[in-house]
Amino acid sequence: MKPPLRDAYGRPLNNLRISVTRECNYHCFFCHVEGHPSGRPLPPGSEDSLLTPEEYGIVARAAYSLGISSFKLTGGEPLVRPDIVEIVSSIRVGAPRADISMTTNGYYLAELASRLAEAGLDRVNVSLHSLREEVYRRITGVNGLKRVLEGLREASNAGFKLIKVNAVVLRGLNDSELWNLLEFARDNGFVLQLIELHPVGLGSRTFKRHFTPLEAFERELVERGARIRIRSLHNRPIYELPDGSRVEVVKPYANPLFCLGCSRVRLLDDGTLSPCLNWRGRRVDLIGRLRSAPSYEEKISKVMEALVEVNTLRRPFYLWPRDDSGLRSLFDGRLAHRPRGPLRLRLPKKSPQPPGD
Repeated sequence: MKPPLRDAYGRPLNNLRISVTRECNYHCFFCHVEGHPSGRPLPPGSEDSLLTPEEYGIVARAAYSLGISSFKLTGGEPLVRPDIVEIVSSIRVGAPRADISMTTNGYYLAELASRLAEAGLDRVNVSLHSLREEVYRRITGVNGLKRVLEGLREASNAGFKLIKVNAVVLRGLNDSELWNLLEFARDNGFVLQLIELHPVGLGSRTFKRHFTPLEAFERELVERGARIRIRSLHNRPIYELPDGSRVEVVKPYANPLFCLGCSRVRLLDDGTLSPCLNWRGRRVDLIGRLRSAPSYEEKISKVMEALVEVNTLRRPFYLWPRDDSGLRSLFDGRLAHRPRGPLRLRLPKKSPQPPGD
């Protein structure tokens, strides 16, 4: 496997986030739909799946050849696809030593956990926004908490390398449950991943009402003796408490540090590539190039071309201003308020580094 590509800012490209469908059986009011321009998910049964398991295998092979070593499957809800196990298996064949993970709402996980692990899925992130049934229903629109907890139990027995429980923190709904969620994760051997609300997709409609920053909770973790290490992806802090609890904090909003550590591009369900969740410009057509090539090796070459092209579009969405231009910063370097768009500050760009550097 080659060293990863780098963008104009020197950031590596080693992560491909794949939305295998825009369909979802949930109705979370903050869904960002992986940045799809429609801004909303689709009900199950309303979308023709564009890429086949075999085509995802070709994508994985091409990406792996370019130094992409991590694949995350998302939706919509990936488990609504009846061929999701075959998709995982094909990606595993195409990228035999890569890290393959999935984000799921967990509603169908109990039936599929063992098969997914056997197919080659390494890790699973399960959304668990509340441990209270009524709050869970208000957030997701589905009375599914018991099924998700059953899915987590089955996942624990399936042999995954790591299980995370994801919670989007929402002011006035679940922000009082963070320590309960952490205790649940610790007692079951999971990592808790707390995610701040992001004003993308449906989340833009409720951002002002429900956004709450996580700095105060982070300070409390430190006061309770947590050690901090920084994950390379998005510079995410991971807090490790003396009792064995682990919390990963995802803070994408107004956070240049987050953008600085971004090493991914996105393959949307319609077969196009996007350089960023916040991207609203031209996307790169992958599916058309793949299907126009007559042979397997030519398909690999065409997908590699598309990945190289989308890498040239990568830009940090949030950048620090060069001077005090009225943007007050928080203690961790985040911008104090949301810019109206990406900050275009004419900072000198780094020259693209050769793959071997």
